[in-house]
Amino acid sequence: MSDSELLQSSGGLASSLISQLESTAESLADGLFDLQWAIHEHPELAFQEHFAHKACTDYIEKQGFEVTRHAYGLQTAWKAVYEVGEGGPVIGFNSEMDALRGIGHACGHNLIAIAGIAAAVTTAHLLESRKISGKVILLGTPAEEAGGGKAYLLKRGAYDGMEACFMTHPGTQGYGSAISTLSCNAAFSVKYTGASAHAGAVPERGINALDAAVAAYSNIALLRQMLPDSFRVYDTIQGSEGWTANVIASESRLTVGVRCPTAKETYGTIDRVLNCLKAAALATGCQYEIRREALYFDMQQAHELDDYFTKVCTETWGHKGYTVGRSSSYASTDFGNISYHLPALHPTFSLPDSRAGDFPHSNTFASWTGSKSACEAAIQSAVSIAAVGTRMIVDRAWAKSVRDSWVRQMESIDGSETVSKIEKLVESFPLSPETSNAVCCGHDETNKHSNHV
Repeated sequence: MSDSELLQSSGGLASSLISQLESTAESLADGLFDLQWAIHEHPELAFQEHFAHKACTDYIEKQGFEVTRHAYGLQTAWKAVYEVGEGGPVIGFNSEMDALRGIGHACGHNLIAIAGIAAAVTTAHLLESRKISGKVILLGTPAEEAGGGKAYLLKRGAYDGMEACFMTHPGTQGYGSAISTLSCNAAFSVKYTGASAHAGAVPERGINALDAAVAAYSNIALLRQMLPDSFRVYDTIQGSEGWTANVIASESRLTVGVRCPTAKETYGTIDRVLNCLKAAALATGCQYEIRREALYFDMQQAHELDDYFTKVCTETWGHKGYTVGRSSSYASTDFGNISYHLPALHPTFSLPDSRAGDFPHSNTFASWTGSKSACEAAIQSAVSIAAVGTRMIVDRAWAKSVRDSWVRQMESIDGSETVSKIEKLVESFPLSPETSNAVCCGHDETNKHSNHV
């Protein structure tokens, strides 16, 4: 098939291809609504998405994809592949599945699940019908909310070979989409170990781990006044059920989150926070162990993918009032890690029937994510990212331009150097569902130090 049949002379896919993506998506709509509703009504926490895993893999397998269940060493991860021809370009999509504790699908991952499926299936069917060589990979990615499943999958090679990768996420009220900057987010925990003693009889024999946690908390509180307004550092002290007033605490924990607009800014802030934690141990004589619980890089929206996504939305639905805005957000996603690895795009789509002020991670938002209109908005956004992905396959000159632009984008922010530096600040280890609230187990590379004098 000639380029003139696939591409507009002004750049971009021929309108007939976008119309085909739309019509395929429409034919899938009823089944996708049932799928997202089933997931919505069976909310599962990070690394526990067993119902969603089965529902999604059963559905995508019936669409002709080759499915690998329990992929990359994670019970609830999966990979679906559809290839036309041999040796064609490779693009990727993502389906998230996990819910939030107590409020279910208040972040709309049930919609992200079916949007990834819709994008992958419509793209694959177009390639098949037009006999265009290419490979579509859809990853089922667990534990975005707590655990960083995509970071785990990235380390295991799940994104290797992709020329670009896409996903889409529900947002607030309206009719349209937004391309948002998303913050870099790092989480740490520190365990202080001292020595217990009777607080009344022999306090001098004790080494107070609670004092260490309080000192660290105070150090961080003092640090905040010297941070820019766009930087966030938040922490909480955790203790033991065995704490009692007349016994000096022998153990305490502090969890700390650092959130900044970019990874480069986060790197410098983490270094200062770690000094706060270490100083508290030094002052109290406690031993300390620090480990990184999570690291979500800021979302680097690939500029040329962003521009073409906007063009597709505007030309296809602009006459109906569909808009594509720009925004910045303190929210974070593990898809940011992918955006430092290859060209990536992560738009948000509005939920038309939600109310103003209904934001993700709220009870009210959960009530909208299972609606018919929300499903329609997800599928519409899926068509848009499918169009961008399809162009990556059929327009090879543009695909090279996308890659070159992304390389320059990474160079401008010292991307690879920053990733290396920030990961070395606190040694981490492979992500796993077996660990506590966030990530990480495997060979234990936790930083352990003693300041016991």
